Amino acid sequence: MREELKVIRDFYDYMKWLIGHTEKFPRHHRYSLGLSIENRLQDMLELLLRARYSRDKADILHEFNLQLDVLRYQVRLATDLRAMPAKSQEHAAGCMIEIGAQVGGWIKSAKP
Repeated sequence: MREELKVIRDFYDYMKWLIGHTEKFPRHHRYSLGLSIENRLQDMLELLLRARYSRDKADILHEFNLQLDVLRYQVRLATDLRAMPAKSQEHAAGCMIEIGAQVGGWIKSAKP
């Protein structure tokens, strides 16, 4: 079995943290915005895993970056709707910046 990549480990830990927060959303946001965030996280994890095993990583990782940008806005919306505390949004933004930088490095290293 291959060693797990740091970006995948970090993203998985971020997923656990963020899902822990979406579970605490008020009911009227939990089953709309919260569920959408959780589904997006799972799709993003799949993109990272797909890129790990793909020969053409760049296109998959660019799709991941697009999804990460959408996730940024969803987390921001959750904060604006008071479903998530502002301090949590700050932590989430920091994690997304770090993960985005790791993916950016992966894209650069994947270019021929």
